[in-house]
Amino acid sequence: MTQSSPSTDIRRDLVALLPRLRRFALTLTGSAVEADDLVREAAGRAIQKSHHWKGEGRLESWLFSMIRSTFVDESKKRRRAEIHAVDDTSPAENSRPSTALVCLPDGLASVFLLADVEGFAYAEAAAILGIQPDLFATRLCAARLSLATAAAQTSERRA
Repeated sequence: MTQSSPSTDIRRDLVALLPRLRRFALTLTGSAVEADDLVREAAGRAIQKSHHWKGEGRLESWLFSMIRSTFVDESKKRRRAEIHAVDDTSPAENSRPSTALVCLPDGLASVFLLADVEGFAYAEAAAILGIQPDLFATRLCAARLSLATAAAQTSERRA
């Protein structure tokens, strides 16, 4: 029996993690199409940089961080392109899924997803997002309050 290479293991594990990575990307982008593009780009980067992952720690933490950094990189590129664009037409609005999680204010959906859906520890999730753990905890509290308020308003409308 031969030992499989780390990149083979990463590819296999990457496939298994795609639904979770897509869900996280959706919290960042708010658009299913953009989330798919983000996951595709980050997965390509992960495969290209698989030699950097030494098998220490959790692979999903590394991949979630890669999704976030790819999102930040792409956002910067998009902003630069918009600044340099000659055509001043307004871009078409993204069709945002109408789920409560994605409708959270910017930054809160990702925090909620990593902590309460994916089950990451606060410190690990904060590292994925590149923020301090105390800021992560504050944002998580705000996300939970926002979701609770939205649920209460929905219940009142139904009554």
